Amino acid sequence: MHYFNNYLFIAMVINPEVIFSNSRVLLIDIGGTNIRTASADIGSSLLINANKQHLDCLDSFDDLLRGFLDQDALIKHLVFSVAGPKLHHSISMTNREFKIDEAEILKKFKVDSCHILNDWESIGHGLSLFTNTDMSFINKGNSFNDTALILGPGTGLGAALVINNNIVLPTEIGNSSFAIPELLTELGLHNADEFNIIEDLISGSGLAKIYSHFESVYKSPEEIVTSVYSDNSSQKSVDIFLTSLARILSELALAYMPGKGIYLAGGLIRSLQEFLDVDLFLENFLVNRKSMHSDVLQQIPIAFINQEMTCLHGSLNFINKISAELK
Repeated sequence: MHYFNNYLFIAMVINPEVIFSNSRVLLIDIGGTNIRTASADIGSSLLINANKQHLDCLDSFDDLLRGFLDQDALIKHLVFSVAGPKLHHSISMTNREFKIDEAEILKKFKVDSCHILNDWESIGHGLSLFTNTDMSFINKGNSFNDTALILGPGTGLGAALVINNNIVLPTEIGNSSFAIPELLTELGLHNADEFNIIEDLISGSGLAKIYSHFESVYKSPEEIVTSVYSDNSSQKSVDIFLTSLARILSELALAYMPGKGIYLAGGLIRSLQEFLDVDLFLENFLVNRKSMHSDVLQQIPIAFINQEMTCLHGSLNFINKISAELK
């Protein structure tokens, strides 16, 4: 029996006798809106044939997976990252009727191993790959422990704790409701019954909800971002979104004490960087804190991860670490 990141890998999931050399892994990231795929040689950091398509392809998921395996006989391993909580080696998606189970995949397809990760668990495994050139820091801070928080607003809000670059603990913090009532009052979103949990504010759909609070016409998150300079309600919505993000991060920072840093990832957050007033963001991050807690928060690095395909890179790093552990 083998242990990796304090988890026991049972034979159903991975056979200890599996030889990783001269084989490839198929990486599939199933998000809230799109599915991203790539293959890679075990031990490599390079993605092969990275691709993105709409989530509708899940309607014929078995055919999709079989097609990848038929095209490349070297693929012997599978790593899935899926938007949803992982329970007993399976994930039921949060925003779609879709379930994936490791044992079922191994029964249906001739592969040597299958691993299913929560999407932010996958991104957490990739955090150690990113260098300072891959990130934009809004607070340099002064790291004081080995715990990092990685978070990103997409279709929902994903987050994970990363401890010592190895142990990754995905969370469902986006579906919690702490601090929401007080925050809505401070932001002036009165009688806003549609804001019940954190991702109702901090997510792509949350940004759209904020806009709908001011306008009767629906705008997608992408439309809101592209119209910031021409639509006052778009600008106001983005400002509220970024203020909400800073306030919620402050709460999470005191809850988890991520002394190694807070790292923000995903396409939406990258697109909002140009509208960020760093001084105002940090002011909201520290607002109403006692001097002792303010001093702690100022030590925490905060950065945007600029790299795309973070789930695929994280999943590849995950299986590469398993391969190195079993050699």
